Amino acid sequence: MNILFVRLSYIGDILHATAAARWIKQHYPHAILHWIVTPSMAELLEHNPYVDVIIPWARDEYEAHSKKLHLRKMWSMWWQLRKQLQPYHFDVVVDVQGRLITGLVLLASKAPLRLGLGGTKELNWLFTNRKTKSKEGHVIERYIEVAELLEKEVECLSVDDSTYDAPHLLKMDLFITASERQVAKDQIHIYFKSSHKPRVGLVLGTSWKTKEWAPYKWQELVKGMEHSVDFICFGGPKEVKQYESLIDAAEKDGIPLYNRLGMTTLREMAALLEQCDVVVACDTGGLYMAIALGKPVVALFGPTDPAEWGPITGDYRIIQNKSLSCLGCRKRKCPKGEPYCMIGIDPIQVKEAIGDIIDTRHNS
Repeated sequence: MNILFVRLSYIGDILHATAAARWIKQHYPHAILHWIVTPSMAELLEHNPYVDVIIPWARDEYEAHSKKLHLRKMWSMWWQLRKQLQPYHFDVVVDVQGRLITGLVLLASKAPLRLGLGGTKELNWLFTNRKTKSKEGHVIERYIEVAELLEKEVECLSVDDSTYDAPHLLKMDLFITASERQVAKDQIHIYFKSSHKPRVGLVLGTSWKTKEWAPYKWQELVKGMEHSVDFICFGGPKEVKQYESLIDAAEKDGIPLYNRLGMTTLREMAALLEQCDVVVACDTGGLYMAIALGKPVVALFGPTDPAEWGPITGDYRIIQNKSLSCLGCRKRKCPKGEPYCMIGIDPIQVKEAIGDIIDTRHNS
């Protein structure tokens, strides 16, 4: 049986979907699972034993043409995708993204059985012939519900469901190789030398302005813990300029802070995150990479709902500004002018959460 699994982007979304892909492969081990993904995200799926074939597709390019109504380019890209998928002869396609663009992927696959989410927008429902009913709950649970539709359509291998306790079932997957791990260890050893202090990873910045914790807040956290931990900073090219003041202040004060902003691939970042004792992040890709790697996390949430998107497995602390009634608004621009949900998170709260995790792990 050939299965096409559809979750095109982005970091957190793809990692959330890995639990559903694992469910499929564990229940249908003889099936060949193909995952179609945005090329820049493909490395997140490398070395994943539950993904047999990675199919990159230029989703961002297609979306760019779509916004400009380049209909000829859009048709050409879709037709090329159809030709690319044709040799696989897919029996089933599983769409856990639920957008118009993924509906077009379903159409291009020519699979007779097309499973998807219920309650989707952008006419996605037109392209599926089996859908889930649930619209609530954590995204990982909703993705697994789509995978479970297979049981009603295809005879399932006999699997002992008693082994699927909730933490295992809902765990995200991200696999690091031994060589990648060794490179990360060597880098950290060179920078921190013989330090035995706990290492705290700081994932700076997010894709939404309203989800970000202000640079001065990060700076207060670093200054408040400079003598007790070593820091590693993570982020993309955007964060290099945005957090320049934080990096400069740490360097001026002689604070041990290993700056990797804009300097790593996703897999290099993952290998370094794996070497951290605690990871602090807002709702962004690096948070979910850390969770998938089994690292303890301190997660800062404001305009997004942790009950839907946040950590649900492993050792974690979720921090929110509980004084507000507008938490989880999902607005990319705060109508109040400033995202008080994030501004209201005190560095002392974060420091205490980090200390609690470190003390718990030290005493266990």
